[in-house]
Amino acid sequence: MTVPVYGQIEYTHALVEDLEQEKADYLIVDNKGDYEPVGDERVVTPGHNTGWAGGSNLGLRTAFVEGYDAAMTLNNDVRLSHGYFDGLLDDRLPSDAGAVVGLYDDAGAHPALLADYEGPAQDYTPRDAYRRLPAVDGTALMLTRDAFVATGGLDERSFGRFGWGADLDLCMRLRAAGFGIYATERSFLNHFGRKTADAVAGRRRYQFFGGKEMARGLKKLYGNKWRNDVVTQRFEVRSLDDHSVLRTETPRMVFKADPVPAGAH
Repeated sequence: MTVPVYGQIEYTHALVEDLEQEKADYLIVDNKGDYEPVGDERVVTPGHNTGWAGGSNLGLRTAFVEGYDAAMTLNNDVRLSHGYFDGLLDDRLPSDAGAVVGLYDDAGAHPALLADYEGPAQDYTPRDAYRRLPAVDGTALMLTRDAFVATGGLDERSFGRFGWGADLDLCMRLRAAGFGIYATERSFLNHFGRKTADAVAGRRRYQFFGGKEMARGLKKLYGNKWRNDVVTQRFEVRSLDDHSVLRTETPRMVFKADPVPAGAH
């Protein structure tokens, strides 16, 4: 897994504790060049700011070249539930899975990923259920090798400085290539939200330009009706054991045109 970072070292250090506890293989992409390891973390310093999309692609490519069948990009301002990665890799998920994410507590991000649990990630109780969705964000996005090869990963050119929309674009390309996109209720994280962007650009500037660049990029690629391909109106929650429908839900907030994207570490 790759963790693209730009400063905000204290958040990365806290996440490293979770990654070590989960015995995960991970790579920190240090876009600012100031990361100070707390242990023997594997760190790559590109020498320039590759951004969220570029840093994510660097880590994903590295993982697949090294022989992993699945890899992911993970924001640094998160804390993980126990067994987080086991949930993403659960072989009971549908066989067409190209992208898998967990749920989180961030009410300002993707509403279809919002859990009804709001406590510490370490106290989360996993549920044997999943959601099939048209699109997810990239806060913690796992891709299979086949999905990455088929799509080429995240678009680093079309979405400006902050990369808003690159995750949605990737989801549309995954679906076009025949892959399913799933959120598992066995995995949950606390997302503290947009710490790097707030520190570097300021929240208002970040939201304004991020949303503008996202809309421009998606409109250029997909036309004026791009929202129709990513909006989640309703979704089914299915059992991991037999894939039966457990319930049907409506996202707990309206999915707007400027969702907080993957790159908002």
